[in-house]
Amino acid sequence: MTNDPTRNSQGERVDLRTSEPAAANMLSTAEAAERRRAEEAQDEGGSLLILDTIPGLVAILTPAGEVAAVNHELVEYCGQPLEAMKQWGTNGTVHGDDLPRIGPVFAQAIAAGDPYDFEARIRRFDGIYRWCQVRGLPWRDTNGLIGRWYVVLVDIDERKRAEDALRESERELRLIVDSIPGLVATCNSAGEVEFVNRPMLEYFGRTLEEQKHWASSDMLHPEDLPRVVELFRDSIASGDPFDFETRARRSDGIYRWFQSRGFPLRDTNEHIVRWYILLIDIDERKRAETELRRAYDSFADGQRLSHTGSFITDLVGDDHNWSEEAFRIFDFEPGSRVSVQRIRDIIHPEDLPSFESVIARGMTGENVTFAFRIVSRPGAIRHVRGVAHVVERVSGRPLFIGALQDVTDSKVAEEALDRARSELAHVARVSTGSALTASIAHEVNQPLSGIITNAGTCLRMLAADPPDVNGARETARRTLRDGNRAADVITRLRALFSKREFTLEPLDLNEVTREVMALSLNDLQRNRVVLQSEFADDLPMISGDRTQLQQVVLNLLRNALDAMRTVDDRPRQLLIKTGCDADDRVRVTVRDTGVGLAVESVNKLFDAFYTTKVEGMGIGLSVSRSIIEKHQGRLWAEPNDGPGATFSFAIPAGPD
Repeated sequence: MTNDPTRNSQGERVDLRTSEPAAANMLSTAEAAERRRAEEAQDEGGSLLILDTIPGLVAILTPAGEVAAVNHELVEYCGQPLEAMKQWGTNGTVHGDDLPRIGPVFAQAIAAGDPYDFEARIRRFDGIYRWCQVRGLPWRDTNGLIGRWYVVLVDIDERKRAEDALRESERELRLIVDSIPGLVATCNSAGEVEFVNRPMLEYFGRTLEEQKHWASSDMLHPEDLPRVVELFRDSIASGDPFDFETRARRSDGIYRWFQSRGFPLRDTNEHIVRWYILLIDIDERKRAETELRRAYDSFADGQRLSHTGSFITDLVGDDHNWSEEAFRIFDFEPGSRVSVQRIRDIIHPEDLPSFESVIARGMTGENVTFAFRIVSRPGAIRHVRGVAHVVERVSGRPLFIGALQDVTDSKVAEEALDRARSELAHVARVSTGSALTASIAHEVNQPLSGIITNAGTCLRMLAADPPDVNGARETARRTLRDGNRAADVITRLRALFSKREFTLEPLDLNEVTREVMALSLNDLQRNRVVLQSEFADDLPMISGDRTQLQQVVLNLLRNALDAMRTVDDRPRQLLIKTGCDADDRVRVTVRDTGVGLAVESVNKLFDAFYTTKVEGMGIGLSVSRSIIEKHQGRLWAEPNDGPGATFSFAIPAGPD
């Protein structure tokens, strides 16, 4: 616009003198323009007044982007007058680090006439830069031309700080989540995967997008997938947390066991907004559980097969922890409560004193062994034996760990074995009858001949005239002597070959051995065997079964005699000795000069049915060993340094 009346609206000079109508027209145009300027000035003044009433930071820019006006709030905020504000791009009003970023944005918006919106740090009156959001909107006239720009600045420094704090918190949260020793994921309320942590990305070796399709991929073991999908869908539908175990496929193709736990996050209205899922690697634990289960099963199988139960007991507190086999042995319901009284109620009445003694000793903290019978139901008697040792003390009370065994079968077998041994011993004794027949006949025949002779002599003496009474009396005494001698032989034979139960009594091994020697003396003499004896004086008494021990001595003596039957190049000598061993045992030794023993056969001699004789049965030494072991003793054999062998047995001295 121009105020020159000699120029038209296009700036062309005109001659007012030659064109009065034109001049008049020019004057009216000038007046209209002046009116417009006045109106614009009035509008601008009104706009400035309005700007100062706005409770915010506002500026007006020219179409070229230069600051034309600012309101009072912006002047107060920046602490600079309008003239200084016009230099905002060079005087530090805007932070120097932000100018390279916002400069091109501002210039492009002014050139294109497009609104702009950016964030920049503006210097406050106190020199502190604060974040502001800057928005510029163009104002256009009726012809669409930009007449001015209106700019609004909003202080967003607190929001920016909050956003920075939130981002920092999110960063720290992400670091925390990534450092969790487990796989973490979040799902939306519908169960769709939204986020996974770094360990989960690394474990599966798949992107987030790929893991969103876990239910239709091989991320989980095919055998587990149907079960897991069903459990997961049920939890999503019900809103209940889930907890299950599954095998997840590692990036190298190996499946490992994981425990998967899911928890819902609810808003204030109890609506689920997110699911948090944690997968913990439990593969090592599962392997350990498998090994432990295998070991426990083996342990339980071993207890079941051996009929052995285990227990941990606090006798004072009457608290008992039993294994399954222990419950089975006592016919108690597995897992039911065990008490001392409950056990006492099924103890065999004859064994109650022994049981009470064990409990009393256990109460004092003493290690105990026990053996008793239980009557778990009518007619069902079981033999139980066991041991319990103190392992620690809890509150001053002894805590026992122990084992008990159902030995009913072995007891029955032992009784059957005892009967079989008795039968074998009897057979062995009877089997020697043929070999002793001649000796027995001789032993009995001699006193019988004496009796007959003496009886005839006595009759002749009484028939004499006068009768020889004194001679008849002496002859009668000799008859009685020979009769008693025959009776003694019969008594010893009956005792030797009798069949009776095992009976303990105080015995003198010297006497037992002499009786066997007396029975075998004639047989030994007939086979030219020189019998020698060395009996220890003051030999301690033993507790044993006379008949069975005589059977052992007889077996050893008969074996020695058999071993010397074929010996003709040296004397046949048999030595029977008694004595005491250093461990308070009484020993009997039978030493011969027979064919001897092979070293390799020494350990087999006492096996049942093993024999070195052509016509032997192989039961004599086996039965003898069982008899000696029943007397808590030991029977053994040794080759001599010279010809022959030595058999010995030793039995504890004193009453059992």
